[in-house]
Amino acid sequence: MQVAILLHKTVVHDGRVLREARALADAGHDVVIVHLPTEDDPPVAGLRLRSATPPKWTRRLPRTLWRIIALGSIALGARAERPDVVHANDIATLIPGYLAARLSGAALVYDTHEYAVGVPYRKAVWAWLAATIERLLIGRCDGVITVSDGIAERLQQRYGLTERPVVVRNVPDLPAPAAGIAPDLRRQMDIGDAPLVLHQGAVADGRGGANLVRAVAGMDSAHLLFLGADGAFADGLRELGRGVGIDGRLHFHPPVPLAELLSYTTQADVGVSLLEDTCDNHRLALPNKLFEYLAADLPVVVSDLPEMSRLVGEREVGWTTDPGDPADIARVLGLALEERDDPALHERVRAAAAELNWAHERSRLTGLYTTLAERRGEG
Repeated sequence: MQVAILLHKTVVHDGRVLREARALADAGHDVVIVHLPTEDDPPVAGLRLRSATPPKWTRRLPRTLWRIIALGSIALGARAERPDVVHANDIATLIPGYLAARLSGAALVYDTHEYAVGVPYRKAVWAWLAATIERLLIGRCDGVITVSDGIAERLQQRYGLTERPVVVRNVPDLPAPAAGIAPDLRRQMDIGDAPLVLHQGAVADGRGGANLVRAVAGMDSAHLLFLGADGAFADGLRELGRGVGIDGRLHFHPPVPLAELLSYTTQADVGVSLLEDTCDNHRLALPNKLFEYLAADLPVVVSDLPEMSRLVGEREVGWTTDPGDPADIARVLGLALEERDDPALHERVRAAAAELNWAHERSRLTGLYTTLAERRGEG
């Protein structure tokens, strides 16, 4: 089938969309990604891309008007590809996806990477708009995809969907850790064999970074590394570290290429994900970093929120904690570091990683497309 995948930004740094596009291409579909690239984008090997970025002069227009023009350009670009399936990523492309599908007679797939109506940073008008768009259009989609069982259940209940959304989790498709790929972090940080706690990925409000710093301040010898953290929020964590007296045990490393990531990750003792209980989107989330830790053979400490707790508890690959309580975080990190060398624990981590990877997960996506082809008489 001809598949047009829509994205409201550049695809270059969107690992999920790239994974899905390659999986569909490998399954025999003719795939094009209609997106909004920048002039500085590097090439993307093995995939066909179509730019829908409006002309430069439109950048002088008010931001909301520019967004409307860009989304209209995405819809027209998708229609021009004469697709059999339009694959709309996130709420921002659902209207363009619906229009492109109607104009071209294509099936429509809605792939929501979050619980759109439960995102806290959306202003009231945008939250209302997201809810309205979903309520009007999600029932008209031929397939719905999301990232966790909790979000799938909530979407089905909220909108009365006859079919449960397909869950395609954000599991990694990354090279295994290998010697010589990454530098020796312990030598760089001059920490020897001291316990090393890792927080991977961007830092921002609601992700538990500040309480993690406070927790490590209450521990005797553990070091804390923020890998991939930069910007003003990271600067604030540095200042907090100085204030609580652990600047010598607090470390930051800039983002690294995805192909090298796990060779950095595997050098820590425990991986941490501490989304705070501030919104439904956090309660239902399964962050990328959780699966990356497991792929690097790291046990995990995560927030005691429903989806993360369920995954970690069922597979016995780590511990849960209250992300709002530095003392509890410190206590649980202490337990994790005491057991970090337990062979049985690592056996369970490796077993989970063997299941929670893209080689297995992609079949959920390709299975949906097989069903769509059969419905269209192309199977």
